[in-house]
Amino acid sequence: MKKKVLVTLVLALSLSAATACSKKAEETTPATTEATTEAPTEDTAEEETEMEETSMTGIIVSFTDTVLTVKDDADDAEKEFDYSKAEVTREFPFSEGDEIEIIYPDGTTETPIPAISVEVYTSVIGENSDPYVEGTVKDAATNTITLELENGESYTFGKTNAYIVAKEGILVDKKATVTYIGDIDDTDPVPLAVKVVMEDSYGSADADQFAFIGPVANIEEQSIVLQAEDGDYYTFVSDEYDFSDYSIGDNLQITYTGTITAKEIPAVKVVNK
Repeated sequence: MKKKVLVTLVLALSLSAATACSKKAEETTPATTEATTEAPTEDTAEEETEMEETSMTGIIVSFTDTVLTVKDDADDAEKEFDYSKAEVTREFPFSEGDEIEIIYPDGTTETPIPAISVEVYTSVIGENSDPYVEGTVKDAATNTITLELENGESYTFGKTNAYIVAKEGILVDKKATVTYIGDIDDTDPVPLAVKVVMEDSYGSADADQFAFIGPVANIEEQSIVLQAEDGDYYTFVSDEYDFSDYSIGDNLQITYTGTITAKEIPAVKVVNK
């Protein structure tokens, strides 16, 4: 009799435990399923972050450190763009009159408009400046200077007429920036350096100036002509200077504005060398 009662009790307990487990499983399963269906998929997340873009070309009217005011080529309307977080492609600093393309979010209502990218097509400074390269000085002979660029290529420039800005002179294995005339790939004759700035003088007031050094070939009332090492002539003009104070053959350093390749180069300062 005791055995029958014991067996009956064991069966009752087993049945009760199975029922409880089954009920617990039924209670937890819907919650798990609901949580799974609410989680966003990767495709949904990507769709939420996609952004339509549009572009505009125009001319810079004015600018600050963060905002460009641009005249739209399409309708001549002036629009403001915040470029503080944009990818900017340019060779020279911004200038009024630069031709640019701006990519920005399509349909945005923000003011100023947040720019995604800004690319300068035509630079006013670039068109009024002579080309230059930066590299490491590998050779500094009497009349030439050789630079090695970051890409490993080397170029040699004549420096007889160059305006040199350096605290310790031109030193091998030091960085320098060379402004030049001619084709950088020419080897006979080599392109002509008109300015050499060594790294120890970067950012100085003298480094911001441009000058040409050479003998006087001709003098007129308001102009003076200097001859370059390669035989070319450069005409400097001024309403302020009396060029008659100088003579043919004098070696002068003339500080100028604009580009040395202009037909008439505005002279700012003239000194004997």
